[in-house]
Amino acid sequence: MNTNLQDAINELNGNLECFVKNNAAELNEIKAKIMKKEKENDALPLSKKLGGDAYEKSDFSDFIRSGTDAFLKKSLNEKIGKDGGYLVPGPIAMQIRDRLKYLSPMRSIAKTINISTNSIDLLLDSKMPDAGWVAADGDQRDETASPEINKIKIHAHEIYAKPKASQRLLDDAELDVEEWLINRIAEKIAALENAAFVTGDGVDKPKGFLNYESEESPVRDFGKLRHFLTGSNGNFSDGSGAMDVLVDVLASLKPVYVKNAKWIMSRSAFGEIRKLKNSDGVGLWQPALSASTPATLLGYPVVIDDDMPQLELGKVSVSVAFGDFSAGYQIVDRQDLRILRDPYTSKPFVEFYASKRTGGAVVDFDAIKLLKFSER
Repeated sequence: MNTNLQDAINELNGNLECFVKNNAAELNEIKAKIMKKEKENDALPLSKKLGGDAYEKSDFSDFIRSGTDAFLKKSLNEKIGKDGGYLVPGPIAMQIRDRLKYLSPMRSIAKTINISTNSIDLLLDSKMPDAGWVAADGDQRDETASPEINKIKIHAHEIYAKPKASQRLLDDAELDVEEWLINRIAEKIAALENAAFVTGDGVDKPKGFLNYESEESPVRDFGKLRHFLTGSNGNFSDGSGAMDVLVDVLASLKPVYVKNAKWIMSRSAFGEIRKLKNSDGVGLWQPALSASTPATLLGYPVVIDDDMPQLELGKVSVSVAFGDFSAGYQIVDRQDLRILRDPYTSKPFVEFYASKRTGGAVVDFDAIKLLKFSER
């Protein structure tokens, strides 16, 4: 080996030994601190070790059980007044939103956006602008018609849920109180808001798509949906008539909406449609082959919604609709979700007041078609 290289290596080793010797005490102190931290971490619950959202979730559990509010930011609200309201942390709010979408048939098919204000204005073209071809350079271009613009304002209305539980239940260490509260809030809000998305009158609640005027005519004023008649109040006129009207509904949808089109119907209407067969004796309704492939009617997915009007013989109802609801119906959510814990009002129970703001309206009147069980 080259003598100069060997000398350099020996010098480097000597310097390293000298450094270790001179800094041994400091290195031992750092090592001791690391070992102490590891022992402390081993003693922590799993949620504390993970940090971030898991730690926040643990604090949320403490809030539910005993009322401690370390995880929350105080936010005054004019309706709650001086008592204030607590903003639910993002991960918990996200779980509630996911649960709402799972429980609400309308949320599963409509479009949803988040807003930071109490309303949103949408400008809609009710008539597309004209266009034309140019025959040759220099030819005169005729003036084209302008689109018709309509404005829709969707308000986010306050909706609340008030689940309650005994303190004994909340003190049960085996109970996942976060999951319990998330499910109770989501179940109560989902039931109320889904009904509004279908039949709401728009007064202090979303306006449901069945609350808009409708006509048989394919040409209608802005703000009106198109409906088709079955020929019998509360039922289909007959088997062949049922087949014809269902095909008419399907065929009336413009190609741009067909890709995402779905049927939505009440459970009683679903029961009647399941009995329908074509001329070969094959049912129009086809069962789901797996969880990822839903049941279909004439090739399009079927969604059952118990907030759609139930069929009653002799009674007029709109119990079936078809269309692209992701284009036709807009749901708006204000981002924040507030919660208050009240151990006093309903003693011996602890009551939780959870509130959020949501709204909804039809934004494309060509994207949704209605099936009206009526003679005329």
